[in-house]
Amino acid sequence: MSNQELIEVNTNELDTEISMLSNDNLLAMAEQAERRIEAIKRIMNASLKITNEKDWILIAGTPYLQESGATKVARLFGIGWKLIGEPILETESDGHFTYTYKAEFVMGNITIEATGSRSSKDDFFTGKTNPKAPQDIDKRDVKMSAYTNCINNGIKRILPGLRNLTAEDMQNAGLDCNKMQGYGFKGNSKNANTTVTGDFKCEHCKSDISSKVASYSKSQYGKELCMECQKLAKKGELDGNTGNEQQNKTTETKQN
Repeated sequence: MSNQELIEVNTNELDTEISMLSNDNLLAMAEQAERRIEAIKRIMNASLKITNEKDWILIAGTPYLQESGATKVARLFGIGWKLIGEPILETESDGHFTYTYKAEFVMGNITIEATGSRSSKDDFFTGKTNPKAPQDIDKRDVKMSAYTNCINNGIKRILPGLRNLTAEDMQNAGLDCNKMQGYGFKGNSKNANTTVTGDFKCEHCKSDISSKVASYSKSQYGKELCMECQKLAKKGELDGNTGNEQQNKTTETKQN
């Protein structure tokens, strides 16, 4: 068979495949994709509605589902899991250690595997001021946190729609981010000038704010702002003045 004939045969096969995709099969695929998107939205909405603010935590302005919320969602959708083997403990030369869990998750005819790890180096265990030495950290706390991460990861993987949620998603579901616990930003915060208590300073007026306020502000306005400066940002009055300057102008206007 000549090269010319080979090219013609391959071209004919390609034309057949394109023809199949351009007709009913392509339309069926598009309709199926739309149904899946709608199903994911319904799953997300149902999952959010069964939780409350205490089931979520804000980290760097992003809401994360905690174990209490993940367990509620698992019951709602009939998700089961079992651990695979014993947890793995890895110890580093400086004495810090990491626990890792692996588990199998089942929902209907879907089965997946997920892992979860936690290190004693995390600020949550060492603290930011006067960090604890590895030997002063409770191994059981790190171990239980690794287990929690594993469960959360598995549930979020088997249920699409529970990852990459925003503060707006929370609000649309009737959840108030102001009532959620918030934690500071690790390593990549533009506002690294924390106070001795581990709190933050408003990027605009430099007043002390809690990590919860900073986290919420980050999710809404992209900056770590105090509550007064958040009000100004919401009105579009923040740029060009410090928070205190703008507040003083507002006070002067009212007096006049």
